[in-house]
Formats: sequence, C-alpha cells, structure tokens
Amino acid sequence: MHAMLAAWTLLGVAASSDPWPAAASTVDETADSYTTAYLNVTSYDLATGVVVQTEKSEIGKFGEYHVGAASGMLLHVIGTDGDRNGCAPPVHGVQEPPDAGPWIALVRRGKCSFQTKVDNARRAGASAVIVYNDREATDLDKMKLMPSDPRNVSAVFTYKWKGEDMARMLDDMTRRVMVKITIASHCTRPYGNINRTSVLFVSISFIVLMVISLAWLVFYYIQRFRYIHAKDQLSRRLCNAAKKALSKIPTKHIKMDDKEIVGDGDCCAVCIEPYRPSEVVRILPCRHEFHKSCVDPWLLEHRTCPMCKMDILKHYGFLFTGSQESFLHVEVEEVTNDFDVYQYARGRSFMDTAQNSRTTLIGGTAD
Repeated sequence: MHAMLAAWTLLGVAASSDPWPAAASTVDETADSYTTAYLNVTSYDLATGVVVQTEKSEIGKFGEYHVGAASGMLLHVIGTDGDRNGCAPPVHGVQEPPDAGPWIALVRRGKCSFQTKVDNARRAGASAVIVYNDREATDLDKMKLMPSDPRNVSAVFTYKWKGEDMARMLDDMTRRVMVKITIASHCTRPYGNINRTSVLFVSISFIVLMVISLAWLVFYYIQRFRYIHAKDQLSRRLCNAAKKALSKIPTKHIKMDDKEIVGDGDCCAVCIEPYRPSEVVRILPCRHEFHKSCVDPWLLEHRTCPMCKMDILKHYGFLFTGSQESFLHVEVEEVTNDFDVYQYARGRSFMDTAQNSRTTLIGGTAD
C-alpha cells in the first residue's frame, strides 16, 4: 500500500524539481476568457492499497494567473476557527499534510475572498487549491486572483456537488484521496468584448425606433382605410346620381328612314359600328348619339360624353361644390320632386382641376 502511495507521490514530484511545482501564469487570459481543468480523483483503501474509486472529468475552472498542472494528496483544510472555508490561517487538514510530496487543499467558498483562501493554502505549503461552490449553480465563476510571490499555486473552482463528493471521501478515515489536476482547454466567451452600456443603448434605440415605426404604420393605414372608404362611398353616390341622370336622357329606336341610316350613315363612336334598324340609341344633351348598350356603361363610370366631355350631372341640375383639397365628403339633399341634388364637397378635384375656389352650379331640368 505504502509503495503505491509513494509511486503516486513520486509521479507528481518527477514532473518538476520543485516538490511543489509553481502554477503557470503565462496563459494568455483576458476578462472574457478562461481555462478549464481536468480533475482526476483516485481513492485508495488504506489497509489494502486497492483503488476503490477513480474518475476523471473536465469539471473545474482555473483562477486567473493560477493556471497549471498539479498532483498530490487531497486534504480538506480546517482553519483555527474550526471552519472549512480556509479563511483563518494557519490551515491544516483532517489528515495532517504529508512530510514528503505535494498536497492539495480542498476549501469551501464563502466568508472571505478567493485570494485569501489561495494565499492561506500557499503559506501552509499546498501545491494547489480546489475551491468548491457553496451554492447550486449551472455555471462556474472565474476566480479573480493576483499572482502569488514567490511561489504561485494552481487554483481551481468546481461545483458544490463535486466538492461535497470529495469531502465525503476524505471523511472516510479508511481511505486516502489523490488528485491530479491538468489543463483541459482554453475558452473564450462569445461577444464578451461588447460593452453592456452600448448594448443597452442600441437595444433601447431599436425599441424606440420600432415603436415610432409601428405608430406611423398604424396612422398610415388608418388614413388609407378612411381614404379608400370615402372614395368608395363617393363613387357609389356618383354612380347613383349618374343613374338618375341617365334615366332623363332620351332614347329612340332607329328606323329605315332615319338620318343615321340614310346615305353613308353614321356610326357609334364607342363601338365604331354603323347603326342598324331597330337598334336603340341614346341622345345626349350635347346632341351626340351612341348605342344605348355602348354608352350607358361609359356614362355610369365617367358621367361625361365620350366625344365632347359634357358633364351630364351638371346639365341635369345636380348641384355640387368643388375644391382641390380632397374628395372625402358627400351630402345628399332633396330639392325637386324629380331629382336628388348631390353635394360632393371636395370630390371633384380629379374631375375639375382648374377650379381653385368654391363654385356653386345650379341647373334646371332637361327638356
């Protein structure tokens, strides 16, 4: 048994001429980088020297300026105040440190800084320090430490459950626990160099911009909806007015002796087809004639003569007010027994762009 323990100790000593090798502080670390550690924990039975338990896992994080490999017997240190936080010098273990060979101090987080724990363990002769968390956490903090002079020691921070597991091994007086610490990997936090104030400023600016944009879009679509609704309403009213006016426009049936057929004859300016007997034509107030089936859809949509652009609403006594500002309001009033007089205020700008001031046109009924 003693031969196996001696072999383990000699293995750690052989790595350096110093029985307590100094931790390397040359690893290029910044506030946003860290180095992880492998913890190889082996438990021996004191009576037989048989390995009871061994495990190796990447379950630690080196402290700043205290990165380096180390190995030795693990001791759960106790201060003069009887606490196991390693805050009160001098420190010693449940099992006294071996006279020959390195040893590693196991301490619990809390009551003092990481720097105090590491300094106390170094002064007591430890070659490395393992600090385990005093609270449950899914991530490990990086210990903020300063280089030790004249001898630097390795310092590793690990999880609460891992530290308590090693402490239970040490509480078993029939066992001896040996630990080997090795460097696992060097890591860098993504986006670690981004200033938090800058991120906050950009985030707030983005949110404000999004709120302003959303408010503008809501206002825009509300106005657009009102515009489309008013335009549709105006179109319906104008169409109804055109139907009333259309009912006043006379029609006639073409006969064989009508001037539209006699001689070269005339043709409809809409469909460019000559007139034929029995066809129905509509005679507009401007005296232009068209096929009824051709001109009626045109008049309902445009309300003007296809040739001379005469406005049938004006001619048949429809009163309107015009303005170039907009066309969003239409009112209907009864003025005669035969007609509805439509007031489509601000609605004729697209029909009469030359009109710059309010105009009132009052017409009479057709002959």
